[in-house]
Amino acid sequence: MDAEYVEPDGTTIPLIGEIDDEETVPASRLRELGLTVEGEWVTRYLLKTGNRDLLGLDFRWVQASGLQNQRYPEELMVVERREWGNFYGYLSAVKENGKIVSEGAWEDLQKRLERALAIFDEIRSIEKYEIGKINYGLERLRLYQRRLELDNALSPIKQAEIAEKKAALEGHFEELNQKLAQLYQDVSRDSFSAKVMDGGVVDIPLDKVVHIHRPNAMSLSDKLSFYMMKAWEFVSEDPREANTEGGIFPAIFGTVIMVIIMSIIVTPFGVIAAIYLHEYAKQGWVTRTIRIAVNNLAGVPSIVYGVFGLGFFVYFLGGSIDQLFFPEALPAPTFGSPGILWASLTLALLTVPVVIVSTEEGLSRIPSSIREGSLAFNAIKLRATTRDCPYNKSRFT
Repeated sequence: MDAEYVEPDGTTIPLIGEIDDEETVPASRLRELGLTVEGEWVTRYLLKTGNRDLLGLDFRWVQASGLQNQRYPEELMVVERREWGNFYGYLSAVKENGKIVSEGAWEDLQKRLERALAIFDEIRSIEKYEIGKINYGLERLRLYQRRLELDNALSPIKQAEIAEKKAALEGHFEELNQKLAQLYQDVSRDSFSAKVMDGGVVDIPLDKVVHIHRPNAMSLSDKLSFYMMKAWEFVSEDPREANTEGGIFPAIFGTVIMVIIMSIIVTPFGVIAAIYLHEYAKQGWVTRTIRIAVNNLAGVPSIVYGVFGLGFFVYFLGGSIDQLFFPEALPAPTFGSPGILWASLTLALLTVPVVIVSTEEGLSRIPSSIREGSLAFNAIKLRATTRDCPYNKSRFT
């Protein structure tokens, strides 16, 4: 939306943005803030103006009565950036190495953006995977050397072998750095200038841009395709801009892996414990005490389990493992830091009482006559508990 806004003091300013929210508030509430309003109720909009690097904020409240000359021009574009949030404005010119190559050429801008995104993906791949692999190799060599030093086994031959491998990795690292320098130069080649709402012109490099689109020029199919693309990006991309933009894939992946590990741990222990308590354990004071403890554990707040997991699994168990098996990495922790394994074990402790209680309740709903009939057919208790009951089969044959 492109409009003019009349401030309460009568000043008229241009505004470009999109309406994010709407509310109707008592006029007295705004008068308490020192604003001049008329009537008893005021409708106002939360307008996303973007351009945070220019305005210092992304949103502002405006009164509906103050908006005038609202227009929805097709030329108005929305630029999603890697830094400073969205940018709203009109395309003025496309530049290459600081020189104008076309004015208002939308198709040329899209082609150059595709090129910049392809180069950016290549840069990210090199930095994340190839250089990450080299850094991992250098760290492994450092830990190996430190281990030999602790064991008093660092001979000149071993030291020369480590130095040779390290030199090879550093040589590969220099090659990748030179390649990255060229790619950074290539990705920063193109830029564009855009006109903002106050009439000024701003230059934006394409290496800082994720998407550029014109929402007012989109058809229904274009909008649906864009929404689907953004939905896929939300679940498949990494977050950026301090987790305010991008996707949530790391959170989804970590949660799924944690639940899978927790289920593998908790299901056999919980079910086996419930079967033992209900079918095999003598119903004495010991069993009653265990059952009371299990029921109480099911009601313990999760924060208590979290504190226990941090203290026992991370600091005690993980710290002990580091002392025994990874002394060369100390004081940097290997297992003595929060991770998916310890989170899964803590979640398993939290879930085991629930699984035990639920399984016991399910077993208690089985009529005793079916269990006794199964035993009468000479079935052992384990088969009567875990398999189809021979007594049930005989009734239908």
